[in-house]
Amino acid sequence: MPTRKETDDDLILFDLDMPHGGGVRLGTLVMIRWMGIAGQLLALIVVGAVLRFDLHLHLTLPIVLVSALINMWFSFRVDKNTRLNDRQSTAHLAFDLIHLAALLFVTGGLANPFALLMISPTSVSASILGRRSTKYLIILSLALVTALAFTPFPLPWDGTPPRIDPLLLAGLWIALCFTLVFLALYMARVGREGRHRARALAATQAALEHEQRLAALGTLAAAAAHELGTPLGTILLASKDLLETWEGDANSKADLELIVQETSRCRDILSQLREHRQAGSAEHFTHIELEALLREAAAPHEERGITIKFVADGVGVLRVKRSPEFIHAVRNIVENAVGYANSLVQVSAGWDEETVSITIVDDGPGFDPQIIRRLGEPYVTTRHPTPGRDGGLGLGLFIAKTLLERTGATVEFGMGSTGGAEILIEWPRHRLEFAPNEPQQDKKA
Repeated sequence: MPTRKETDDDLILFDLDMPHGGGVRLGTLVMIRWMGIAGQLLALIVVGAVLRFDLHLHLTLPIVLVSALINMWFSFRVDKNTRLNDRQSTAHLAFDLIHLAALLFVTGGLANPFALLMISPTSVSASILGRRSTKYLIILSLALVTALAFTPFPLPWDGTPPRIDPLLLAGLWIALCFTLVFLALYMARVGREGRHRARALAATQAALEHEQRLAALGTLAAAAAHELGTPLGTILLASKDLLETWEGDANSKADLELIVQETSRCRDILSQLREHRQAGSAEHFTHIELEALLREAAAPHEERGITIKFVADGVGVLRVKRSPEFIHAVRNIVENAVGYANSLVQVSAGWDEETVSITIVDDGPGFDPQIIRRLGEPYVTTRHPTPGRDGGLGLGLFIAKTLLERTGATVEFGMGSTGGAEILIEWPRHRLEFAPNEPQQDKKA
């Protein structure tokens, strides 16, 4: 039987090649380069003036001076708030790599303890640039590290420099190359996950704000209906009295009849709105029966050709806090279930003295057991974008899970008894149930 199967290649994920916040600021790279130049000068002063080692100053100082002059030009002639694209940022970091390699080349190559600094530019690239840029810098770094192993310049020393055994030198080369690649990949992975989660959380906040605006709009409409009922009743009563005693011309009488008719129509519309929203009862906006709240959340998806069945199993009537988080989260989960179901989605609610649970099961293909542990992470989806259709970005379940956890719930993904997907949501009863002595403005769990 087909399943909602996905592999790493099937995941719709934001790649590192995509722009991240509008590019890297030039001032950031300039500051990092100034820090590097300051460290190089400090090392030259300590090794040359304090330890009195031969540093080949006719070579080392010009190398440092070139970097300082270029950085000074960027500091004073270019706007440091300029946002660089990946190619420009890669060029800056490539220059830093070549500059550092040149300085190490004339001061002992891999025998120089500061050779470890070769991993810095690639680590910076992996954290802020795209995957392609990082690959280029890794290849460049490996080539430069290999060149450092063959430098003819000895390590600066007081007297005859120590001889590095070729086997040890090969070990240093392997260790440096391995560390360089490992840190770059690690930083790239951590940076990508951080960017994904930041974007996903922003989407979650936007979804919650949208739901809160809708809830506020519903409250405002119901309150307006309630408040307008009295003046409309007065207008209707006055216009009827005036019509009954009217002795003027027929045209004016027709206008009065029209006023009575339209006022009655307005009252009928407001009456329907009050019945639907229970306007005038502030409690409707703070608590509601659990089954009614589930039906409200699932309502937008009931006309999509899939039957949504509601089942409530508990002692007595459970009234819960009406929160935008709950509504939007359950709506997202039901939408996901309807999208995969063949014909039926069942929403079951149950409660006892300690817990409240909601189970949403569909009769679709279900989840692949290998990816259940990844569900609820941002940008994880099996729906591939196709022309003219919304393939989804994999944020629905992440947003739902995040919002439900804000209300104190735990969310579990699994397989239903009939093979379809099953999502179980559980709360401690006191986190969801409305307490009569709670202030009415407290609308969040």
